[in-house]
Amino acid sequence: MLLSLGVIAQDNSHVPFVTFKNHEQSIVLSPSNQKNIYNSNIGFQFYLNGKIIVQAPKYQKTVLDSLKKLGKVQVLAELHDSEVILISPFSASFTKSYKLIENLPNMMAVQPDFAIVRAAKKTVNNDTENTEKLDIERLQTAQCGIKPTTKRIAIIDDGFDLSKPHFSVFKVLLDYDADRQQAMLNRQSNVRGHGNMVAGVIANQLLSKYSTDEQAVAELVAIRQASTLNSAMILAFSVSQKMKVDVINSSWTLPFVSQLLADVIRDGLDYGGVSYVVVSAGNHAEDACVANKLSEIEGVTTVGALSQDGTMASYSNYGRCVDLYAPANFLPQKHRTHIVQSGTSSAAAMVTGEISYLLGCGLSSSEIGLKNKN
Repeated sequence: MLLSLGVIAQDNSHVPFVTFKNHEQSIVLSPSNQKNIYNSNIGFQFYLNGKIIVQAPKYQKTVLDSLKKLGKVQVLAELHDSEVILISPFSASFTKSYKLIENLPNMMAVQPDFAIVRAAKKTVNNDTENTEKLDIERLQTAQCGIKPTTKRIAIIDDGFDLSKPHFSVFKVLLDYDADRQQAMLNRQSNVRGHGNMVAGVIANQLLSKYSTDEQAVAELVAIRQASTLNSAMILAFSVSQKMKVDVINSSWTLPFVSQLLADVIRDGLDYGGVSYVVVSAGNHAEDACVANKLSEIEGVTTVGALSQDGTMASYSNYGRCVDLYAPANFLPQKHRTHIVQSGTSSAAAMVTGEISYLLGCGLSSSEIGLKNKN
């Protein structure tokens, strides 16, 4: 416990605070010297917000609701055979609530809500000798012979300023904040700009396929999700699926992915009508299978970056979990977009735009290909 002077009176750093299963792996979290930050047996630090996520068969929410002392209970995602539920225990009752839920019948999985704590990495270059030996698949763009239909794209990113003129190429169906769990009524906001970049690259790719007099060439579901909390990530994908999108784009690079989030993503691809989930491989010249666990999810399309000469970019993550590589350097093809960007995020955005166009041309996902082959 902590003394009022801030001195640790008892070392609990090796005493497990909570243990949970993730894809049959036991994750053991123990206290650190930082509030709400826990060390783990897998080398990452976890931030816990005091909430609990449960996967259970459908209609189990009523059972949890009946436990009056448990706290707030809400459904994050409805899968074809189960529900993912967020529980916000009353203050100071996390451990008691967690043990109570673990012992309930029919609970398929119980995990604390978390975000991975990581120190910022510097971008490094690939080993040229090794990466040149890789057999990489490059995106091949196409032009269909019919006027394509409008498809629906969800972008999960840090935020957007949808008042920007070049976003007129999108018909915005929803602007939603998954961290706050609310729709955004004011589409102009002061954000860091990564979401704007991704949306701009997608817009640029779509505009390159259409005549200049086209207005809205795609429908957009904009999901603001900056915290990378597991509950917010699950909600972001769940909202995207409920909006019946065709393609979901996410640029987050996650070295650890909850099986609950993976189940939600797979369920959307298998049963929710989502044709593609496109993610960026990451920019740290590492094996994408290790650096971005989203790349290992069956059906997810992971995109690496090509340099201007058509070879793999020196910073791009790589390996068997990368499904294809696309150009990462962009100059505006239409004056409305105003983007000059690079990185696997922009490469993934280009692929998202191309896939949306090909789906609009009437091609099925099996005809287009490009999905995870692991």
